[in-house]
Amino acid sequence: MIMVNFWNLVNEVIHKSDVLLEILDSRLPEMTRNPEVEVKVKRAGKQLVLVLNKVDLIGKEVAEREKKRLSKEYQTVFVSTKEHHGTKLLREAILKCTDKEKVVVGVLGYPNTGKSSIINVLKGRHAASTSSQAGHTRAIQMIRATNRIMMLDSPGVIPFIEKDDVKHALIGSLMFSEVKNPEATACEIIAHCNSISEKIIPQFYEVAFCPEPYDLVEAIAKKRNLVEKGGVLDIVRAARVVIQDWQTGKIRLA
Repeated sequence: MIMVNFWNLVNEVIHKSDVLLEILDSRLPEMTRNPEVEVKVKRAGKQLVLVLNKVDLIGKEVAEREKKRLSKEYQTVFVSTKEHHGTKLLREAILKCTDKEKVVVGVLGYPNTGKSSIINVLKGRHAASTSSQAGHTRAIQMIRATNRIMMLDSPGVIPFIEKDDVKHALIGSLMFSEVKNPEATACEIIAHCNSISEKIIPQFYEVAFCPEPYDLVEAIAKKRNLVEKGGVLDIVRAARVVIQDWQTGKIRLA
């Protein structure tokens, strides 16, 4: 399915919805915001709620800081679909947006941010198909979450202007096995973790801290005994390990 068809589906979701949820990754809230989507929702005169998923992967201090900042623009709710945290608050935020007895809620966001998982926790059981593979949802799905809330799931979309493969790998819209420059991507992940705490990567991989991210990738290769023929460290393989651990939520920022 080509990108223009994705956007046609997104436009349809916005048109049919009373309230829109933009699903973000709590670890990278600004990186997973989609300016094109937000502009479209605003032009349509619809209410937008920012839903920061995967809150279980960040610390309380980071969560409180980000919520204070983002709440100045939109209603903001933190959710963990894994731990079923924030579900009640999300339902309340949705119903606060409208006086309608029956509410149609559109779910939008980048691939692999957890849109279908959000629908499932709102409903209380498995309803929307989910996968760790980016781009799993291929068409609009209509699902009744509660007696008052009907959900519209949509494919993940990437803005037309974006050509940044490193960013797409960080947010999970480009799977670790498809990353063309894994070393650079792994270094970005490590640098982001180091900016929050220098303990995150060393503690997870049980290696000594190095100020340079590339040196940490080398240390991880040594620790995991990832070598090529001749005993040369397999940096590419080590980098893909870091990317996979990040994308699957094994690396926590708390």
